[in-house]
Amino acid sequence: MTEPVFRYHPDPVATGSAVRTDHVCGVCGYQRHVRYEGPVYGKQPGGLCLLCIHSGQAAATLGTAALEAGMNAQFSDAVDVPDDVPFDVVEEVTQRTPGFHGWQQPSWLYHCGDGAAFLGPAGYSELEAHADALDMVREKCRQLGWSPQDTDVLLHQLDRAGEPTAYLFQCLHCGAYLASWDIG
Repeated sequence: MTEPVFRYHPDPVATGSAVRTDHVCGVCGYQRHVRYEGPVYGKQPGGLCLLCIHSGQAAATLGTAALEAGMNAQFSDAVDVPDDVPFDVVEEVTQRTPGFHGWQQPSWLYHCGDGAAFLGPAGYSELEAHADALDMVREKCRQLGWSPQDTDVLLHQLDRAGEPTAYLFQCLHCGAYLASWDIG
């Protein structure tokens, strides 16, 4: 069976949000070959397939009374969403797109009035080819009051598999590369 294509997370296996392994999906009950490994903000399934995330069935099924009646589960958090991003985009990103793990609670990035595509965790070596993404991290550090020297130290410590880690995105409209970062 062909795996679904996600507009905002083009390759969940490559990013580590899903793994190729046989399992029975805890939502649809079917034997599947790719299991979601990312965060679920709702009931925790024994295993979850990408088809159930893509269709929205997982978000509806894994919603809980603790999230209030009728509230769907989410796979990423809707934090700092710009005002020009339509609600249906936020809903697709949070409820029908695989999320990703971070050291703290990672945030999805948005650009040009839309969600950006998550390309995966990144270290300095991955960000070097994307000056716009490095500039975004520098600007965030500046806003936090960091000196240029401290920011440069952080940038060179970024590690795809360690910490601190950057998260690389790309705008679906203008092609700009975006990045956020966090540390444990």
